[in-house]
This record gives sequence, C-alpha cells and structure tokens, in this order.
Amino acid sequence: MSVLHSVSAQKHTQLRHSQQGMVSIMTTMILMIVISLIVLGFAQISRRNQRESLDRQLSTQAFYAAESGVNDARQLIRAAIAAGQPVKDKTTCTGSGTGAFYASLTPTIDAAHNVKYSCLLVDPAPKSLHYNNVGTTSTIVPLISSSGTDFSTIKLDWQSKVSAGSPIIGCPTTVNNVFTPTGSWGCGYGILRFDLVPTSGASLTADTLQDNTMTVFAVPLSSGGSNVIDFAAGSNATNTYGVKCDNSGCSLTIKNLNTNNYHMRVRSIYKDAALQVSGTDATNAQLKIAGSQAVIDATGRAQDVLRRIQVNVPYRTTTLNELSDYAIEMQGSLCKRYSIMNGYLSIDGSDLSSSNPLCATSTTP
Repeated sequence: MSVLHSVSAQKHTQLRHSQQGMVSIMTTMILMIVISLIVLGFAQISRRNQRESLDRQLSTQAFYAAESGVNDARQLIRAAIAAGQPVKDKTTCTGSGTGAFYASLTPTIDAAHNVKYSCLLVDPAPKSLHYNNVGTTSTIVPLISSSGTDFSTIKLDWQSKVSAGSPIIGCPTTVNNVFTPTGSWGCGYGILRFDLVPTSGASLTADTLQDNTMTVFAVPLSSGGSNVIDFAAGSNATNTYGVKCDNSGCSLTIKNLNTNNYHMRVRSIYKDAALQVSGTDATNAQLKIAGSQAVIDATGRAQDVLRRIQVNVPYRTTTLNELSDYAIEMQGSLCKRYSIMNGYLSIDGSDLSSSNPLCATSTTP
C-alpha cells in the first residue's frame, strides 16, 4: 500500500512540474508577442513620421511650383497689356492655350526630382472679381461685359477684415449721424463708399461723367436696411443707404443698369473690407467681366504630391486710384493766405494761426 502511495505521489509531482513548464513557455511566448507588437508599433510610427515629414517637404515644393506657374502667367499677361495686346484664355492643362500666347511657359522646375506645375489654367474674364484689401484709399474697378451684353445688375459682397466672430455687434440701426471720428466707430464693418459711372461710348466728357455718376455711402445696419438699390445718377441718387448685414457679411445689388461698360471707384471708411463684385444680364445670367482681373489656376507637383492654388491677378500694376481722394485733408487748422496789392492786405507767416479770421478751425476736409 505504501509503495502504491509513493508511486502516485511521484507521478503527481512530475505532472505538477510539467504544468509549470507549460506555463513558463506560454508566458514567454506571450511576452515575446507583446514585445514584437511594441517594436512593430514603434517602427510603424517611425515610418509614418518619416512619411509625414517627406509629405510636408514635397507639399511645400509643390506649392512653390504652383506659385511659379502663377508668376509665369502673370508676367505674360502684364507683357501683353503693356504691348496693347489682348489677354488670351487657357482652358486646358496641356498645350499652350489659344495660339502661341502661352508657348513660352516652362513648367518643369526640377526635372531630377519631378518638381513642376502640371496644370495651368487662365480665365481672362472671370464672373467674379475679388479685392482682399479695400481700405480708405480708393480701388478702381473696371466693369466691362466680355460678351458685350448690357449689365442689368451689379452685386457687391463684402466682409470685415478686422473683426472675427460677431462683426455686426455695434453697427448702427439707422443711417442718421453715422459719420463720426474713426475711434468712435464700434461696428466691425466700415461704410462702403462707391462711385459708379457708365463709361461706354466715345463721346465722354468731364461733365457727362460727373452728371452720370452714382455716389453711395453704404451703411451697415444691424437691423432693418435692404440689399437692393436702383441705379440713379447725380441729384437723383440716394447718397446714404442702409444695407442689411449679418455676421457673415454685407451685400448690395444695384439694379436697372443699361449698358455694358462701367467703372467703379470704391473704398471702405472706418474698417477695411474684403470685396467681391459680380454682375448679371437681363435674364439673370452671370456675366464675365473683362478688363479688371484674370483668374490663374495653377497645380504644382512634387513627385506624387499635388498642390493647387487659384489667384485673381489685376491687369493693372496697381488697383489704387491714381488721383487723390481728397482736395484737402487735415487734422488741424486750415489757413487761407491772401495778398492783394502788397501793403494794403497781406498776411505773413507770423500770422498763420487759428486766431486769424482767415484761418479755418474745422477739421472737416
């Protein structure tokens, strides 16, 4: 009996040792799997970081390639304008567009690394004009219908450049007493002043231009106001007009237009604005506008990474008004110096002060 008990105990001990060995093997295998997964994870993260770094580098190269395409097209456009030639459109990525206008383009920038602008499109008469910085100095906007069809409406859309979130807060509710020192203006939108004049025909004179000019001060209102105004020139125009605005922007449509060629001078008082201008014909179809801007659409490529940019390029080297916006602008006194029959009425430099009756004390231009 004792012999059987001894054999049974020995077998039990051997079985327990065998089970402990299996547990050790399983533990070791699990640890090896976990460590392998950790190593693979770190390797994957490392490869991902390397790829992201390479993608950023290639993206920057592709962006610069697209900018090169824009600059190349801009140079051709400005050279054509300087030579009095029309700007041609380019509607396909391949080829040189209309005729040989774009034949001199060299898209490849770095052949060894496959860096180039792979697609370049040019629209010389877009349906919408974009001006990103309309401020206190006037911007001149030619509005010429590309097809020759008369404008029926011209639409102005503008957004605040300086206020984020809720620019409508602090805007007036009426157009009364809205002209104030700049520091007292609490609205996120400025007052948009525009002068719109028809310029078609060959018999334009200073008098007819002045008589046919519509001048409007578009006041952003936080409540009330409208988004449509009739074209009316000279004394028939409503000079101060309340425009309905919200936090996304302001919009004003000028209707009852009847010719295919206008010029607009526009500026924003108190606050700078981003402005978009478009027009429609009598059927409400959007017209293509010539003579102002060309839209250049360029796609840059660096190996397998692409970047696309679209730029509105003005035809003129500057869109700013080349004539002064003011006859006189001052912060202090204005003194008018007269001399009639020297010795009888004369004001010399020592008498140029605000106490002199010939000196104005108003700060209004």
